[in-house]
Amino acid sequence: MAADKDSKKARVLPFPKKGIDLLGGKADNIDINASSAELPAALREDELRVRVQRIVCYGTVRESWHSKNDRSYRNVSIDDIQHMLRSQWKLKGKPKWNVEHSNWTYKLEGEDLDDDELTLVIAVRDEQVEIVVITKY
Repeated sequence: MAADKDSKKARVLPFPKKGIDLLGGKADNIDINASSAELPAALREDELRVRVQRIVCYGTVRESWHSKNDRSYRNVSIDDIQHMLRSQWKLKGKPKWNVEHSNWTYKLEGEDLDDDELTLVIAVRDEQVEIVVITKY
């Protein structure tokens, strides 16, 4: 029975140490930005427009903490945001890659419910069927 128990135990294989410390213990030689994966392509304006319309109708539009709390003094309601996203808006500038969140952000300009100018910086999260408003002004 004891031999049977030993055969069921996980076997630990020796780990070769050769090649582990090739940099001499200097972590500053490691390129933490190196990646074999390429960035996904940013959406073209026509693709963005279709995705935004689909998400506004069938998904979720929510504000980031920054937009909701740090920018609350701007008096831009979720109704203003929804109105702008459903109306004609323009993509301003090139999309920017957000390293921290691994997604593209887009700056949109349009009008709120009172026909005042409104600028939103958004991220489109297709998998979650969600638009995140990062900032508003």
